Amino acid sequence: MVAGIGGTGLLLSGALVASPVQAAPAPDAQDKIEQALAQEFEQEERVDFWVRLGERADLSPFQDVRDWGARGQGVYDALTSTAQDSQQDVLRRLDEAGATYESHWITNAVHVTGGSQDLALELAGEREVEGIYPTVSYELPEVEPAPSDLPAPAAVEWGVADINADDVWAEYGVAGEGIVVGSIDTGAQFDHPALVGAYRGNNGDGTFDHDYNWFDAAGVSPDEPVDLEGHGSHVTGTMVGDDGGDNQIGVAPGARWISANGCCPTDEALISSGEWMLAPTRTDGSDPDPAMRPHVINNSWGTTSPSDDPFMEDVSLAWAAAGQFGVWANGNIGPGCESSGSPGSRIINYSVGNYDAAHEINPTSSRGTGQDGETKPNISAPGTAVRSSVPGNGYASYSGTSMASPHVAGAIALLWASSPQLVGDVETTTSLLDGTATDNPDDQCGGTDEDNNVFGEGRLDALALLDAAPRGPVGVVEGTVTDAATGEPLAGVEVEVAGPVERMLSTDGEGAYQALVSAGDYSLTASRFGWLEQSADVTVPEDGTATQDFALEPAQTATVSGTVTDGSGAGFPLYAQVSVAGQSLATFTDPLDGGYALEVPVGEEVRLEAVVQYPGYEVVEQDVLVEADTVVDLSPTVLPDSCTAPGYTASDSVVLAESFDAGVLPDGWEIEDNLDNGQVWAVDEDGGGTGNLTGGEGAFAYVNSDAYGPDGEQDTSLVSPVMDLSGLENPSVSFAQAYIPLGDIADLDVSTDGGESWTTVSTWTTPQEGVEVRVPLPMAQGEADVRLRWHYHEAVWAFFWQVDDIVVGSRSCDPTGDGGYVVGSVSASADGSAVSGAAVTSLDVPEDRGTSRDTPADEGQDDGFYWLFSSVSGEHPFEATARGYGAATQDVDVEQGGAVRADFVLDGGLLELDPGLIETEVELGEDSETVDLTVTNSGTGPAEVTLEEVRGDATLLRADGRRVTATGEDAAAGAPTRTVDVEPRVGAYLTADDAPAGEPVMRPHEEPWTELAPVPATIVDHRVVEIDGAWHSFGGFDGTEPTTAHYRYDAATMEWTAGADLPLPLMAPTAGVVDGRIVAAGGWDDVGNTRSEAYVYGPEDDAWTQVADAPVAVAWAGQATLDGMLYSVGGCTTGDCDPTTASTAAYDPATDTWTALADYPRPVAFPSCAGLDGRVVCAGGIGDGGQSTTETYAYDPVADAWTQVATRRWTPGARPTPGPTTS
Repeated sequence: MVAGIGGTGLLLSGALVASPVQAAPAPDAQDKIEQALAQEFEQEERVDFWVRLGERADLSPFQDVRDWGARGQGVYDALTSTAQDSQQDVLRRLDEAGATYESHWITNAVHVTGGSQDLALELAGEREVEGIYPTVSYELPEVEPAPSDLPAPAAVEWGVADINADDVWAEYGVAGEGIVVGSIDTGAQFDHPALVGAYRGNNGDGTFDHDYNWFDAAGVSPDEPVDLEGHGSHVTGTMVGDDGGDNQIGVAPGARWISANGCCPTDEALISSGEWMLAPTRTDGSDPDPAMRPHVINNSWGTTSPSDDPFMEDVSLAWAAAGQFGVWANGNIGPGCESSGSPGSRIINYSVGNYDAAHEINPTSSRGTGQDGETKPNISAPGTAVRSSVPGNGYASYSGTSMASPHVAGAIALLWASSPQLVGDVETTTSLLDGTATDNPDDQCGGTDEDNNVFGEGRLDALALLDAAPRGPVGVVEGTVTDAATGEPLAGVEVEVAGPVERMLSTDGEGAYQALVSAGDYSLTASRFGWLEQSADVTVPEDGTATQDFALEPAQTATVSGTVTDGSGAGFPLYAQVSVAGQSLATFTDPLDGGYALEVPVGEEVRLEAVVQYPGYEVVEQDVLVEADTVVDLSPTVLPDSCTAPGYTASDSVVLAESFDAGVLPDGWEIEDNLDNGQVWAVDEDGGGTGNLTGGEGAFAYVNSDAYGPDGEQDTSLVSPVMDLSGLENPSVSFAQAYIPLGDIADLDVSTDGGESWTTVSTWTTPQEGVEVRVPLPMAQGEADVRLRWHYHEAVWAFFWQVDDIVVGSRSCDPTGDGGYVVGSVSASADGSAVSGAAVTSLDVPEDRGTSRDTPADEGQDDGFYWLFSSVSGEHPFEATARGYGAATQDVDVEQGGAVRADFVLDGGLLELDPGLIETEVELGEDSETVDLTVTNSGTGPAEVTLEEVRGDATLLRADGRRVTATGEDAAAGAPTRTVDVEPRVGAYLTADDAPAGEPVMRPHEEPWTELAPVPATIVDHRVVEIDGAWHSFGGFDGTEPTTAHYRYDAATMEWTAGADLPLPLMAPTAGVVDGRIVAAGGWDDVGNTRSEAYVYGPEDDAWTQVADAPVAVAWAGQATLDGMLYSVGGCTTGDCDPTTASTAAYDPATDTWTALADYPRPVAFPSCAGLDGRVVCAGGIGDGGQSTTETYAYDPVADAWTQVATRRWTPGARPTPGPTTS
């Protein structure tokens, strides 16, 4: 094929030919104004905003300054001089405009109050200005109070004792003397009995000096500290509180405290408080003195939604440069993963999680990861039911990461008081905190036993912290560890330092390690899995450095091999990942026979772990001492409760089934009133006004704490009849429930002696609405006198617990007795490349199907790998299909109880272009230039070629000699808007008969809006689609959690009715209607994770059916339907929507397959998409870091390519904004 091409862009199937890329022009003034602020100006003439300047002070020279006053003064001088020099032009313009503003130096920025858009544009035009940003609103921290009947004072509070702070006082004789802690919070009651002694402004003679000790950022008490909320006093008490009697509430009662009430009237109040903490002033704001700055600054606040917002980053950097240690709460947004709040989520900030007296993580404690995958929190500390000081000379117990953070701040005060050499050494202090924390394994959000996204490095231990700290004369021990065979540096090598102090160090990416230790003789040991351990002795001189390098020899290895096969009766060979727990050593089995082999260092005792890649299997582990080549066969068993493993079927034996449909307490059931106050479980259809929210129907059992009001308290149990389970194996109980907690506890208990004694088998403290729960009862197997009870307690004006449809029995998961696995790869015949997203289907049993996908982690399998389970054995035809390829069919002899391989090769076109790049030059006013392009199909199948004109670019020469690109010219701002005063004309609306001749009648273009019946429940982030005139609303967030609810609106009756619920609670899924059926995929689940499951809803049978998973788990993707396909474009990949993705995929219900398509030109979430004229068009959205876009692109399914089209004039999408702060 030969075509003549003029000087335009060309879009061709499989190729995009464009003009050379031009250098990006410098941003103009409009580009410097953040989109969110521009949108504010569309609504308001005058708004507050920030002017941020690009110049940064060099703070590196002050890191090693030992004198506390000199170091702080140096940082202060560098910051203030940089701000003064770079802000001159901006301040001059503000003065000329008569603007109200406040200049800041800790972050080089100016806060403008009530500025106009014209002023913002004028300031943005200044060369020194980096950007113009909107203000951010924060709210005061909220805390979770404990019940009103507080326990008696415990002298040393549980959290103080739990981190061994009292042992530090006794063994080291220090309590924080000489150290000053600061708090940015709601202030503090300075004369509280537990705080007054530690207040730095206390002169000791009954008088007080508040200069340099109090900053009234909120403008409520300029002359002396005050706390109108209680939060700040509580936090301060945990750091330093002690009344000299029974109320030893503080970790470091020998330290002194100062305070600023910067949280959280405004973001400027927080910035101003950050400045004051580096250079405190008199109460009138005069005479800043960095020598008076605190050593440690506690920040028990942050966003109340997951965020990586860099707010306060400049402040944190300045504090660290001045030797101040900032401690941050990690947030109360748990239990979902990736729920850390900013600023605690940032890499630079040391954040704290919240655990209780049983060393369990509090459900509300936010989890990681944080910024750029950083493990968060960094550490955990006591934060549940923490008793401390509150205004009015009182005490209260609160819960939250706000309460955990001051434990760490106090521990640092103890450390620096004990080891003055560490004062200002933020890096070493961080290493000591990390290295001495008590490991608390928890893999629910990823990480390792030693460092995970629930507890961080572990639980704070102040005694271990001081035990590891250098004292007296000090020096440095350092070195580099390399591989003796290659000379390459080794990261992650543990270097044990044993001597006057004990340290465990880890080498960085360059193989280096370093630590400040007490001077003296040490034994060093370097070890890493896979290399031989080495030791050496060194002497660390006072004020000197001892260098010890290691070159580790690779360890001799032996082969650990075997098979992974089904252990529940079917005996299938299993495709599984086999790994060494806690190490990076891993491999995959051969899916045909389950065989594997690993090279493991000799002499190591390792734990092998097999994770089956097919659904429905337990993870199996086995410990192995490797002394020579060893055979280890592993046999994972199926999960009987879910029974989703291929080739298995479930059967149930029921002993008790109770639906409560009679509306009264059933015979044999009992209700216990443990407080004897009549506030107990009940059975009816109303539930105290809530209705049945369990997912069941009709009457149900419930206890409604909210209905009993603020003076109520509940401790009550719903108890089952006695059951004989002696004939059951693997007994369990399942039930539907709705549980909304507020400080209360919901326990399921079991008794095997008829109710004489009880054991708790499950506890809920997080929301569970419309969820079916199945709880194994292994302790009841073989028992004939079994009872269950649903125990609701610790409830003081909380919400409710509902249960319905209780079934007690056993479930067996048994082999079907037929079928086997079919595995293989799908590739293209033209060039042998892998075809991912292809569907492989049994033509005899179409429900037996699989999807090909890439396998980057498995080097033994090519990309395009698929697996499926054939429910029938013997010879059967199978077909592979993929978009853009011809189908391939072959007969496969399925082995009963085994696995066979069947590879498919698909015919398809392969286009070659000659030339591969077209460049043309056409001067303005001349004719177009023509170039020949040859397109050749060298593939094995047909290819459809479409040539069409697309937007390219050109360089234009202006009359004044300047050059500009065509796209730059289009985007350039036009003439400024002119405002003209006109005389208003007021008149009445006229009817057609009354209207003067030639004048139009004023009437709406369409009929006015009509109010319809409201949706049955409050809902956001749901999906609404239309099928045959009926509107369907499903999924979303109901104000408490994501929901499965599905409602159908009938336009004829103007009524909503309930439809079949989604199988999973999903918020912001991708959804659309294809061929009269709803397709819904992905979204956020009830713990904030993105999902990949997909479902199809048929209105004819009111049922959802699970279909093939989407290739990428996303929420808030762009969605469009076109030519019988649902398209998913971009989306959020995490709970806080950062990062976003550019991935694009299409689902074909006819083949139940997803096809990965060309990526969207940029990562994006929240785009607006639609199928238009044979293309998918998407506009706007939000990218990484919350940046909005107005770009618009069109996708051509034939070319599998995106093309930029007209830019949208406003920005669709949503942008997360900080809300209330962390408590």
